[in-house]
Amino acid sequence: MTVFKLEFPHRHSYEFHPTIALPVTLISDIDTQVDLSAKLDTGSTHCIFEKKFADWLELDLASGAQARFATATGYFYCYGHELTLSVFDMEWQATVYFAESESFSLNVVGRVGFLDRLRVGLIDYEQLIYLGLYE
Repeated sequence: MTVFKLEFPHRHSYEFHPTIALPVTLISDIDTQVDLSAKLDTGSTHCIFEKKFADWLELDLASGAQARFATATGYFYCYGHELTLSVFDMEWQATVYFAESESFSLNVVGRVGFLDRLRVGLIDYEQLIYLGLYE
């Protein structure tokens, strides 16, 4: 039997949450930042946040790259902006999307811009997630 060993600088408990929730900070190019809780969604290709956070970051929402995303229940539009994304003491640049509609009330981190920047270990039975920058 082969044994693999990984080391992670961060461990986060999502105990008492029905989802895998992570503390995320978004930082705009004018050094305005917002702290929020985002759900880890391995089925989501991109990181998508509520419109209000674009407003709080003083972004011109429509100046970003428009994208249409499909879900099981239909389509919605978002605008992509290049920001600094921070989790614990790890930071990197990523294009994240903000929903066009005020009624979009989810914040998710997905594969592009989040999972593709990290090493992730998950022990769901213990409600623990381990994170480290991918180097």
